[in-house]
Amino acid sequence: MPKFLIKWKVNSQKLPANPEEMLKLLQSTNEWIKARVASGKIKDYGEYCDGSGGYAIAEADDITNLYGSLMEYWPYVEFDAKPVLTIDQVIDWTNKL
Repeated sequence: MPKFLIKWKVNSQKLPANPEEMLKLLQSTNEWIKARVASGKIKDYGEYCDGSGGYAIAEADDITNLYGSLMEYWPYVEFDAKPVLTIDQVIDWTNKL
C-alpha cells in the first residue's frame, strides 16, 4: 500500500477565538488521529513542541481517500502530502537501470 509523508501546520488565522470551541476542535482532532493510528492508517505521528504543526506517515490505498481524510480538518490545518518509497522499492528501481 502506498505510503505518504504528510507535513502539516496549523492555520492560526482560521482557529476559533473562543477557548471552549478551540478545546473542542483540539480534542476531536486528537481523537481522529488516535483512531487512525489504532487502525494502522497512520503509521507514525509527531507534533512540534510549540504546537505549530508536525508530521505523519500514512498509508492510503487511493489518493482520493487520503485527500478526503485530510480535508476534514481544512482550513484549520494546511497539509503537504507526498508519496514516499521504501528503501526496497528504491533498490528495485535502481537495479533496473
